[in-house]
Amino acid sequence: MTQKKCTRCSKIFGCGVDEGSCWCFEIKLDSIALNNIREMYTDCLCKDCLTTFETNVVNHIEE
Repeated sequence: MTQKKCTRCSKIFGCGVDEGSCWCFEIKLDSIALNNIREMYTDCLCKDCLTTFETNVVNHIEE
């Protein structure tokens, strides 16, 4: 796992993207949040910072 520095808060964290498995794959982001992050930051964010952008997904069942 690669050690990275969060571009938002400067916290050091582990990134597994290069290995194909990372905790960030589990974070739910809608396209607007993802675009905002990409515009504001040049590299990865730590889990604490990334989860502040997490999308609350609600499943609607049509009757």
